Order: sequence, then C-alpha cells, then structure tokens
Amino acid sequence: MKPSEVDVVKMIDANKMRKEKKLSVSSISSSTPPDLKPRVVTVKQHDSKKLYTPSAKKENTKKIVQDAAKEIQNCNDSSEWRLDLSKSGLTKVPITIRDATQLTELYLYGNKLVTLPSEIGCLTSLQTLALSENSLTCLPDSLANLTSLKVLDLRHNKLTEVPDVVYKLDTLTTLFLRFNRIRTVSDDISKLVNLVMLSLRENKIKELSSGIGKLERLITFDVSHNHLEHLPEEIGNCVQLSTLDLQHNELVDIPDTIGNLILLTRLGLRYNRLKTLPNSLSNCNRMDEFNVEGNMLSCLPDGLLVNLKEMNSITLARNSFTAYPTGGPAQFIAVDSINFEHNKIDKIPYGIFSKANYLTKLNMKDNALTSLPLDVGSWTNMVELNVGTNFITKLPDDIQYLQSLEVLILSNNALKRLPATIGNLQKLRVLDLEENKLETLPQEIGYLRELQKLILQSNQLLSLPRAIGHLTNLIYLSVGENKLSTLPEEIGTLENLEALYINDNQSLHHLPFELALCSKLQLLGIENCPLSQLGDAVKGGPSLVMTYLKVNGPYRTL
Repeated sequence: MKPSEVDVVKMIDANKMRKEKKLSVSSISSSTPPDLKPRVVTVKQHDSKKLYTPSAKKENTKKIVQDAAKEIQNCNDSSEWRLDLSKSGLTKVPITIRDATQLTELYLYGNKLVTLPSEIGCLTSLQTLALSENSLTCLPDSLANLTSLKVLDLRHNKLTEVPDVVYKLDTLTTLFLRFNRIRTVSDDISKLVNLVMLSLRENKIKELSSGIGKLERLITFDVSHNHLEHLPEEIGNCVQLSTLDLQHNELVDIPDTIGNLILLTRLGLRYNRLKTLPNSLSNCNRMDEFNVEGNMLSCLPDGLLVNLKEMNSITLARNSFTAYPTGGPAQFIAVDSINFEHNKIDKIPYGIFSKANYLTKLNMKDNALTSLPLDVGSWTNMVELNVGTNFITKLPDDIQYLQSLEVLILSNNALKRLPATIGNLQKLRVLDLEENKLETLPQEIGYLRELQKLILQSNQLLSLPRAIGHLTNLIYLSVGENKLSTLPEEIGTLENLEALYINDNQSLHHLPFELALCSKLQLLGIENCPLSQLGDAVKGGPSLVMTYLKVNGPYRTL
C-alpha cells in the first residue's frame, strides 16, 4: 500500500520532532543500511537575543556555518547515513557537504537558505532531501546527479517556477512544491514517470500541461488553492489516482475523462465556478464523500448519487439548487450526513429519506423552506437537524418521534408557537429558536432534561414558563430582545448555568433573588434593561447586580 501525502509529510515532520526533542539516536528502519549505525546529527541553535551589532551578527552567522561544517565532518567520520541541519539559522550550506557521499537523508528545512551549493550534487546516494521553509528561488543544476532521490520537499520557499533540474530527477516518487509562487508547470513534468505523490497546492498556477497525463503511477495529486480554469483531458490517463484535490480554483468545467479515474476515493471540488458536472463522474463509485460546496451548480447528472454507492457524506452547500437532485430515495441509502446549506430549495420531498436508515445529520439552513415534510416523524435516526434561516411557520407534532435528536436549529424562521410534543425529545442538548415570533413556550419544554443550550433571543416572549427550572443541565440561556417583564423564581434551580443573556427586554424591571443561587453563573447580559428594582446597583454592571441579589435576598447566608 502506497503512503499518502499526509503519511510522507508525517515522516518528514517526525524528523522535525526528533530534532526539537534533541534526540541523538533514531530507531532502525527497513531502509537503514545494515552496516551503518543510525544517528541524528544536530546543530545547536544560538541565542539570537544576545546579538546587538551587525558585526556580532556576522560573527554568529560565521560560527553557525563552522558548526555545520564540524557536524558534516563528524557525520563522515562515523559513516552516518542521515544528517539533520534543520532550524540551525544556516544562510549557506558548507561546501564540505560534498564529502558526505554516504548520506541517504539530508534535512535542511527551516533555515535561511537562498541558494544551495553545487557540491550537493555529489550526494549520489541521497534518497530524501528536505528543503522546506527556506527562501530558495532556484536549485543548482548539479542536483541532476542525485539519481537515487525519491523524496524532494520544497514546501514554503520562493520558487516562481519548477526548476528545470527537478524534471531530470526521474527517480522521484514524492514531490512537494506547496506554498511557493509557481505560475507554470512545464510539459517536462511528463518525465517524472515514477511520481506517486505530487503536491502543487497553494501556488499561482493557471494551467496544467497535457504532460500530466504521463504520470500513470500517480496516486495523490494536490493542485488545490491555485487559479486553474480548466483541466487537461489527459488527467484521465492517471488511472491510479486515489486522491485528486482541486478545491479553491477557478474551474468552470471538468473533462469527461475524469470518469476513467475509477480508483478515486477522494475528489476535492469545493469552491470553484462549476455549473455542471460530467455524467462520467458516476464511474468514480469508490468515493465515500461528495463535496461540491461553493460552486454554481443547480443540478447534478441524473442518477449520479445513486451510482456513488459508497457515499456516506454529501455536501452541496452554497450552490444554486432549487430542488433535491433527481434519483429519489435510492441516492441516500448509505448516507449519514447531508448538507444543502445556502441554496434555494423550497421543499424537502415527501419520502426522500425513506431509505436513509443511516442519516444522522441534515443541514438545510438558509434555503426557502416553508414547512417540514409530513413524514418528518420517520427520521428516527436524526441526531442533528438544522433548518435555520428559512420561512417555516409551524413545527409539526410529529417532531416528537425524532427520539435520537440532540441538536435542533430553528433560528430565523417565522414560528409563532411550539408543539407540546417537543417535550418528548429527551436527548436534546441544543435548541436554537433565535429570531422567530414566539410569544409563549409550552410547559412541556421542562421535560428536556438533557438540554444544555437554549437560545430564545429575538422573539416576542412575554414570560418564561416555570417549568424552565427543570432544565438543570442548562449551561447557556439566551432570552434577550424579547418582551419579558419578569423571570420565574425557578431560574434559581439552574445550578449549572454559566451564561444568561436577558439584554434588551424593555419591560424587565425585576430580577428574582433566586438568581443568586446560580453559583456557576459567569456571564450575565443585562444591557438595555431598566431593572428599576435594583436602583444604582444596575450601574455597576452584572457583577454588582449579582452581589445585590445575594446581599438583599433571603439567600444571603447560603
């Protein structure tokens, strides 16, 4: 099994950890030459805080280079195969590096290198060369002599193009060029036929050459966060691809040849300019996630999601859908999460989730829904339901059958009342009803004993039910911007309450002394409430208000 990009990065970063922990001995791996004793060679960092003058700085730089030269000599004397000169403040690599011909791994990341000496080309046994986090703008032509090189890490440098010498390193299996300033990739990329992993992420690339199609061994290709508008059709020749990351580009289309990539398990298409997807995408049926967030899609190819049978997560957020994709209930059989946030969908079709036995999360926030479907009571496995920012005027009684529900978000709708059956949602932890038109709450809300967060901000509530005192697990309660004139005494039983917002209730003149019993209360929002009962105490802010309630109430001795 080939390592992923993440795996290779971890291997390089693991070396960083060894460096930072100043370990002197590493474990023996299968790649270790049998006659060599592995040891990490490090260069001690100097205390730059003691440098005050340019001459002192120059002397320090000179000493760093001298120390590095000594470490190279020590490495040669003991025939070590790995040399770590990373994070040493190096501005140049000593030319004596040419003598370390036994090296198979050289780590130079996190220095101040602008160039490399041509002598580095003498390290013909080198298999891993880590040069990330420097200021390199070019590479010496002598690098072409590294005929055993497999991993080249050039992340976080200042390259404006892929150096020509890189195209001559045809033994490379892993090439990292992330976080540079590369604008073009030559057709010579086709020469790197042994590449398994190629990362061009976060550059300024506008176009890929057809030569990319010659990389038939490529398993992971990351060209996300660039400026691509099109992909070459030849991408379809990279039939070993498992991961193709294209998100955050400017793609306006995807070639039909994408359907040749039947081994794909991950295809990143988020945040492009796609208006359509090719029908051939249905051939890529090993993907377990389908995410096209942030495009301009209004529909999907007929039956696409039905054919992607391994799919467990679907994200179509921030597009232009006006209806659910065609394909009926069969397209959601294995899905556990669906995100349709920020579209223009006005209806959830009746029965659309009749086969979705694994569906636990549904996000329909910011659409055009006016109601929930009549069969909402059949969504018995739902754990998180977000239908905030719609036009829903009524919550059906059958909401009570969502017995697994833990998060229910109904904010920014037009609800005037809640059904009493909401009290049957025994597992509910979060209930968000902000910005509706609620005037009252049912007493049954007191049955939500697991509730930790209750948001009622910006409604038209005249009072809170006494049953709210049963919500003893409540941590956060927001009832600001309502029409409350009082709070129930039972609020004092909310022993776990940490945050209470009652701001902007223009008729709220009194607070119950029982509020002083909320011993864990840390945040109290009282802005724009008259609270005339408290007199001048209200001018001292929340902390003085709580002190007033404790001192003047019947619970001052508790």
